[in-house]
Amino acid sequence: MRIRLQRHPERHGDEWVIVEMQGAVSVGKGQTFGGKELGDLKLENGEPRLKIGHYLLSGSIVKLKKPMLVLGGREKPVDGKAKIDIIGRIKEKYVFRKRPTFVLSSRS
Repeated sequence: MRIRLQRHPERHGDEWVIVEMQGAVSVGKGQTFGGKELGDLKLENGEPRLKIGHYLLSGSIVKLKKPMLVLGGREKPVDGKAKIDIIGRIKEKYVFRKRPTFVLSSRS
């Protein structure tokens, strides 16, 4: 079967990144991540920082050897041809290998 890749008309220029963490992230018993935010991700001095609750993870940026595409919007094959939209591309990943630092924030 032949699959045709095409740029999504509205989102073809989106840059995505992969976030790679060690360990496990969990929510309360009986809950899911659906619709919830994991934390606050920022770039500070060229390094990614991820704050989850009272914990701060410091990471590094790793360029991928080969870029990856984010695909979506698959249509059913017609005459042996399928169509898949390219939603974005991934050129790098943020790697968090170190243990998190506990952060106390002062409230005003």
